[in-house]
Amino acid sequence: MTAPTRTGPSPSGGGPTASPDLDDLTASIGDRIRAERLHRGWSQAHLGTRAGLTKKHVGAIESGHTTLPVVRLAQLCHGLGMSMSDLLSDQWVMPERKVPQLLTPRQVQILTEARTGAPLSQIAVRVGMPRESVSARMSEVYRLLGVADLPRGRREAAIRAAEERGLLEPAVLDDAA
Repeated sequence: MTAPTRTGPSPSGGGPTASPDLDDLTASIGDRIRAERLHRGWSQAHLGTRAGLTKKHVGAIESGHTTLPVVRLAQLCHGLGMSMSDLLSDQWVMPERKVPQLLTPRQVQILTEARTGAPLSQIAVRVGMPRESVSARMSEVYRLLGVADLPRGRREAAIRAAEERGLLEPAVLDDAA
């Protein structure tokens, strides 16, 4: 028995055409969704909130690790503010990634220090500010990066969100240690 072949016109106008590789198609759609999200400067959590999905689900879709029902695709396109036909079009072009300048240089400095895991009192000494001012700036950073609603781990979430948006260079791990 032979594998089923999708019938219909081929690009050359002749007989049947082979079905597309569904894994490649899923990965391509995930790549397009990621590109559109990054173009807007959004985190996966932010797109998930807009689309009514979890951050984990958005991540799985973007990485091509899950099938994408039409309903989920419609939710994501609605969250992105674009039509499914635009996202799936052969005319779609990868947008340039926007790097929003959400944070002031002082906020970036504080967030960079926060990446070390030091307590606020040490960060305050390092940046030459009162602890209360550092705390207030960190709260503002959480709000600007869309992680203020998270109950725990906001520092790590803020650092990840800032790295995703190109506001902080990703941390470099020292392999020599």
